[in-house]
Amino acid sequence: MDPALVEQLAFRSQLRYIFRRALTALDASAAEFGLTPMSYHAVLVLGGAGPRGLAEQELVDQLASSRAQTSVVARGLAEAGLVERCSAGRDRRRVTLRLTPSGWEVVERIALSHRERMRSLVEGWDPAAFEQLLERIMSVYLGIDGRVRVERLEPTPASG
Repeated sequence: MDPALVEQLAFRSQLRYIFRRALTALDASAAEFGLTPMSYHAVLVLGGAGPRGLAEQELVDQLASSRAQTSVVARGLAEAGLVERCSAGRDRRRVTLRLTPSGWEVVERIALSHRERMRSLVEGWDPAAFEQLLERIMSVYLGIDGRVRVERLEPTPASG
């Protein structure tokens, strides 16, 4: 057994553990607002598309989901008042989806909740530990040698 491989696998396992804990924190933040992981992903995609929104088919592609499942998610978000569905021109089958003002508010509140959960996840981590983690990710996953510098920023009223 190659000791370098064992060490690399241990690192990958640790990274996956951290990633899963982060996803669990994100899912818990979304659940506080009644959103499933997929519905939260949908509002993230729609928020990232900006105020114009995007075609429902693009959301299907972004969610890597079926059209039927995406339609159910979009319908639920619309019923909750977070998303509006607009026919795109004369073809009523083409639908554009965009966040409503309530949708924007919920996304922002979830982001703040998630940030707090993530802070507790890494509470006490030294910036040097982040540097080492990011450098290992670059090396192990990307095959890139490089150095990273991490500094703690003082929270501002806008960033929480």
